[in-house]
Amino acid sequence: MIDQPGRLYLGHEFDLDAQRATSDMTTISARELTTHAVCLGMTGTGKTGLGIVLLEELLLQDTPLIIIDPKGDITNLVLTFPNLVPDDFRPWIDEEEATRQRITPDALAANTAQRWREGLAASHITPDRVRQLKDRTDFRIFTPGSSAGIPVNILHGFNPPDGDLSWTQNAEALRERIAQLSSALLQLVGIEADPMRSREHILLATLFESAWRAGQPVNVGSLIQMIQTPPVRKIGVFDMDVFYPKQDRFELAMALNNLSASPSFGAWQNGIALEVKDLLARTSGGPNPIGKVRANIFYLAHLGEEERQFFVTLLLSQMVLWMRTQSGTSSLRALIYFDEVFGYCPPFPRNPPTKQPIMTIIKQGRAAGLGLFLATQNPADLDYKGLANIGTWFIGRLRTGRDRDRALEGLEGAGAGFDRATFEKPLSTLPPRTFLLQSASGDPRFFQTRWAMSYLRGPMTRDQVAGLAAGSGVTTDHRPPTREAWGVERGANSSLHAPRSTPYSSLPLPVAPPSPRPQLPPDVREVFLTTEDGRRKTTNGAISQPSSSVPRLPSPVYKPHLLASASVRITDRSSGVMQDERYTYVLALDEIVRAPDLAYAEQWGGFDPNVLTHEPEAGIDFVPLPAGVTGRWLKQCEKLLVEHIYRHGVKQIFFNRTLKIYGQIGENGLDFRQRCEGVARDKRDTDALKVRAQFDKRMSALQSQLAREKQDLISDREELSGRKREELLTNAESLVNFVLGRRDHRMVSWGALKRRQTQQSERNVQESQEIIDRLNVDLQNIANEYQQALSQISDKWMRALGDIQEMPIAPKKSDIFADLVALAWVSASNWPD
Repeated sequence: MIDQPGRLYLGHEFDLDAQRATSDMTTISARELTTHAVCLGMTGTGKTGLGIVLLEELLLQDTPLIIIDPKGDITNLVLTFPNLVPDDFRPWIDEEEATRQRITPDALAANTAQRWREGLAASHITPDRVRQLKDRTDFRIFTPGSSAGIPVNILHGFNPPDGDLSWTQNAEALRERIAQLSSALLQLVGIEADPMRSREHILLATLFESAWRAGQPVNVGSLIQMIQTPPVRKIGVFDMDVFYPKQDRFELAMALNNLSASPSFGAWQNGIALEVKDLLARTSGGPNPIGKVRANIFYLAHLGEEERQFFVTLLLSQMVLWMRTQSGTSSLRALIYFDEVFGYCPPFPRNPPTKQPIMTIIKQGRAAGLGLFLATQNPADLDYKGLANIGTWFIGRLRTGRDRDRALEGLEGAGAGFDRATFEKPLSTLPPRTFLLQSASGDPRFFQTRWAMSYLRGPMTRDQVAGLAAGSGVTTDHRPPTREAWGVERGANSSLHAPRSTPYSSLPLPVAPPSPRPQLPPDVREVFLTTEDGRRKTTNGAISQPSSSVPRLPSPVYKPHLLASASVRITDRSSGVMQDERYTYVLALDEIVRAPDLAYAEQWGGFDPNVLTHEPEAGIDFVPLPAGVTGRWLKQCEKLLVEHIYRHGVKQIFFNRTLKIYGQIGENGLDFRQRCEGVARDKRDTDALKVRAQFDKRMSALQSQLAREKQDLISDREELSGRKREELLTNAESLVNFVLGRRDHRMVSWGALKRRQTQQSERNVQESQEIIDRLNVDLQNIANEYQQALSQISDKWMRALGDIQEMPIAPKKSDIFADLVALAWVSASNWPD
């Protein structure tokens, strides 16, 4: 049974004495990869094939992948041809290879298709399994610095992280990422920087932290400006100009400016953002009801070494931040596969910017269910501290004694506990596709990899990747959204989020002559909001301005609005949800103030009280204030605000009754379903392990009985053979006596006895054979029962994924605090069309 929940079918055990693969399958648990894995072996050992086989199995187990492909080998994972016909292979055939073999490319394609059919059949893999891999996977090829595949916008990595990472609780993690980002950026401009001693590194890290703490996005242009005019006056105890003089900072700014002005750098500024949450999310469609699992392949063969280091640092640092926001799990949430890791995590004293995030993932990834698989040729390519923390090892042929010693020392250090002399000699002569496997769940063993379902055609060129990406179905158009996409209607007097039939409070005011600042009662709170400060994000994420019902005026004016803001704590004991939110509304005021209807107000997402001032700007007049703005009226507005939030502040969260999992406020259905999938997979694997233990016990008992019966059969056959010889001799002796005229009645009785003994031995052999046949049938029945039990378990937890419903959570009135209800004067003349 090659398909078992939670287990990866890698190949078959290898008999060193016979130098061939046996019928015993080699599998490992997907959970073991949370302790990470390493594959070592010289060129030609089959590391790429092993890696692709393992990735295929993980995709069939619905595990999302992040694949770093510096050479372009692992991109072969996309070449899955369920029909296995020559026409599928023909576009990828090496025509030079056909010439060397003195056959046509079409003939070579036919030979390759036939070889793949035979190889898969020998590994017990049907075309349906290949089709299942293709249909259930969303293959995506990213080409940072190029538009051949899906381009990547690396400037997004300069921005402060979104989500749950705040400075108060995650300062260490954020500073770690800033250090990695600064090192990678400096390396890209040719500066080798020590984070503890380099002025350049310390300056960039300080500038990034200053911007991120303020929530400000960063790009190369703004970074150059901050270098020339730093927002901080001191670094440590020294003034900025003492620590890093202005002329020296200008040289650093020029180096970054030259990078930004380079035509090749333009390709790094277009494309999608490196959002790990999006990379690991499922794609709708496919036979799986929860969508397709994503295989994200980052093709880096077209980049120089510095550019590769830069991009890999950005990607891995994003993975570290994502890892720190995940809850604990024992299952494998995602796997990072890093092919040819030479130079990215070298031993001390080398310390490239990629080394720190790799070491962090190795040491801390297990708790978050993030696995890391590293492949390289020599053990000396990797830091020994990283090797000591890796749980699963694949070792192919290592020619030099030094490499074998280092690999075996690593296995001993990892606690493998094996006889070193038994494995040292075979490692120098292993045939291709054969590896020594040491995992946490079993003894060291040699195995030969199964046939890959993907076509292993070798490294791909950028043009070939462009052809693959064009057929992947992934959108690569990243034009900026139009005004309509942001939800802004055309026309000068349009109002954001206002219904077509606007109420009195949103009707255009008549053009009245501006007036000086009106006098207000002392109990009326008054704030001012200028056009520049008033820009904000609405609840749907679009950038907008305060809604205005004032016609365009020739000069700036202040228009009166109601500004109502409340902090709300939403709690629910059953789901464990506790979240603080702020609701802020801005409503244009009519000539005559009435009880405001906040349903027609614009909600101000991301409200920041710091944008409010208590004094108007000079030279701006005021639209006449409507009558009725009093402290009593503001008190009434405060009560209406609380009532409005109480009635309309209901939040919906997802709930899976079967799995007893609650969603979080703001969590989308796809993310919740993915969380449910992880829990369901854990429960499925746990049940599968229990069932396997039960069936293993029954199978072991039958196999022991079968072994005894086979031994009895051998004994019975030997006894039968001896009885037949005795009977033959007795009959021969009787015949001789008869010819010689001797009549001995004892010989007749003796012959009859031997005949009865022979017949009894024949019955014994027949009975033993019948028992063996019955036991084989029982073993097959148990195997069928086991497969059926696994299918029932899988179906049970797959059905559980569909038991998702929405559950409302409403705030209590006692948890709604109206902390700002005021008359807001909004400068309104320069609003965009």
